[in-house]
Amino acid sequence: MIKTTTQFLKDFYDLFTSGLTVNEIERLINVDTRDTYAFYIRHMKKPTEERNRVVRFLVFCWNLFLAFLLKLTPARRLFYALALVGLIFALAQDSLTYAFYSFLIINFLLALEVADKLITRDELVLARDIQLSLLPTGIVPPPGYEIAAYSDVAKSVGGDYYDVLRLDDGSTLLVIGDVSGKGISAALYMVKVQTTLQLLIKESMDPRELLIRLNRYLYGHLKKSYFLTVALAQIYPEGRFNYCRAGHTAAILFDSRKGAFVRLQPHGAALGITSSEGDSGENAAGQSAVSQPARLYGETLEIHSASLEPGDVMLLFTDGVIDTVNTSQQEFGERRVTDVLMRHHTSSAETIKTALVEELASFRSAAELRDDTTFVVLKRTA
Repeated sequence: MIKTTTQFLKDFYDLFTSGLTVNEIERLINVDTRDTYAFYIRHMKKPTEERNRVVRFLVFCWNLFLAFLLKLTPARRLFYALALVGLIFALAQDSLTYAFYSFLIINFLLALEVADKLITRDELVLARDIQLSLLPTGIVPPPGYEIAAYSDVAKSVGGDYYDVLRLDDGSTLLVIGDVSGKGISAALYMVKVQTTLQLLIKESMDPRELLIRLNRYLYGHLKKSYFLTVALAQIYPEGRFNYCRAGHTAAILFDSRKGAFVRLQPHGAALGITSSEGDSGENAAGQSAVSQPARLYGETLEIHSASLEPGDVMLLFTDGVIDTVNTSQQEFGERRVTDVLMRHHTSSAETIKTALVEELASFRSAAELRDDTTFVVLKRTA
């Protein structure tokens, strides 16, 4: 009998602790609880200005409870109310029957909510697979170069992207972009931007002009709280390049001859937030007035032109790389990025990519990934 009971308790314990880790418990307490609290706070009624702290606390708790309750569907809200009434009757009449029925209702509602979450998660996994399929795979670099790229998202899907486009003049265009925010909305905008840019290169191959046209298209198509940063690097076979950015994180160039780093940071405003009068209609000359804001936005853009020598390495990246934090809330920073490049600049682009990914993972350790992380490594080999 004792052996049977012991085995039962062991099986019961294994059932509820299977796959459980300390990191998962820490995430539940430090991350999930914080995010859930922040979510309901955004949707709750503002607390009253009661002077009595106790009253103010009770009102706050009630408003928080209402915020949770109103997120349930009406039918589930009704069943939840029935469960609460059952619990009250169970306490008042010391009745196990009411307590049992309340337990069943609560677990029924919990099962429905878990099913909804799992269905959504499956759909997000599919969305992530679709998003990853839109990124270039099997990149074929131009002769004399190596290219390696990496992208990871803070949520199931994200707003970072990169692309490698071959242009008609024989040059190659490296693209890296970052839509403000994270999640599904940022991912949808990212797809829109990626598709638009692939169409625009058929009209122009100049990086600066491409950004002007992309801004012309995006302005008015993005919600007010969203914007886009992009960096374009046009690489020619003989080594020269043109680099232009729109509010994006500065690229890093390692000069192998000098053993020094150069930050590529020509001026340029983010896309989708700048415009001027005359966005629609035609001017007196009959020319579409949409060209006027394009010229005005173009005044904010600079282009950096230089050449890459054999052994030089260029790194384009989103701010998620340097903003990666560890459990002590320290940022990865640009210095650690340059340290990785310094140690591995004689290696292949793929090796540099792997080294940076490993360094980021080691630095972050058990900390959550707070922002999408994307970078492209370009190395001239000949």
